[in-house]
Amino acid sequence: MPDSHWFIECMERGATLVTITPEYSPPATKSDYWIPIRPQTDAALWLGITRMMIDRGWYDREFVLGFTDFPLLVRTDTLRRLHAHEIFPGYTGRLSKEGPSYKIQGLTDQQYEKLGDFVVWDEAAKQPVAITRDDVGRRLGQKGIRAALEGTFTVKTVDGKSVEVMTLWSLYQIHLKDYDLETVHDITHAPTELIERLAKDIATIKPAAIHQGEGINHWFHATEMNRAAYLPLMLTGN
Repeated sequence: MPDSHWFIECMERGATLVTITPEYSPPATKSDYWIPIRPQTDAALWLGITRMMIDRGWYDREFVLGFTDFPLLVRTDTLRRLHAHEIFPGYTGRLSKEGPSYKIQGLTDQQYEKLGDFVVWDEAAKQPVAITRDDVGRRLGQKGIRAALEGTFTVKTVDGKSVEVMTLWSLYQIHLKDYDLETVHDITHAPTELIERLAKDIATIKPAAIHQGEGINHWFHATEMNRAAYLPLMLTGN
C-alpha cells in the first residue's frame, strides 16, 4: 500500500511512530511503540484519548475557537445545529460572493441555500450571533465576535418558542463521560499507560497525523470511527 512510502519517510525524518493494530504487525516492529487493540473498538480508543486531552487541558484553545465547529450552538430538542434564520426574523444569508467559500472553494448558491449560516454565543455581547462559513480565525475577532466555547443558553425562535441550545463542545463533554481511561481499557484491551502516552504525544508533538486504512474505512460505522480519530487532531490544530 502507498502508506509504506510515507511510513519510511517518517522514519528517515525522525518521527515518533505508533502502530495501533490487533496483531503485532510488520510496521509495529519498526514503530516507537505498538498499541494492541481489540478489533472494532477504534472509536472508543479515540474518544477516550479525546476526553483525556480535554480533561487535562491538552488542546489549543485558540485553534479550537477559530477553526473548528466546537463553538457552534446545537439545539438540544433536535440535536441539530442552530441556523441563523431560526432565531433572527427576516434573516438572509450574509456570505460574501467575494470570500473564499465562493472564490476559492467553488461553493454554489444552491449549496449555500442548503447549508445556511450557523450561530455562536458571543461572550462579549452575551447574546447569539450569526456567523458564516468564512468567519474563521482572525475574521471572528475582526467582527468583534468572542465565541463561547462551552455553555448552555436559551434562545427564542422566530415563531416565539424558547429553545435550549448548547455548544458542540459542551455536548461532547456529556458524550465523553462514558469514555474514562479504565472504561476505554475494558472496551479496547489496550494498556492504559499506552493510551495515556499516545494522548500526550499527540498533544505535545507537532505536526501529527493519523493514517487509517482498509480495516476501518470499509465497514459499518466507518464514519463514526474516522470522525472519532479527527477529534484529537482538531484539538491540537493538526
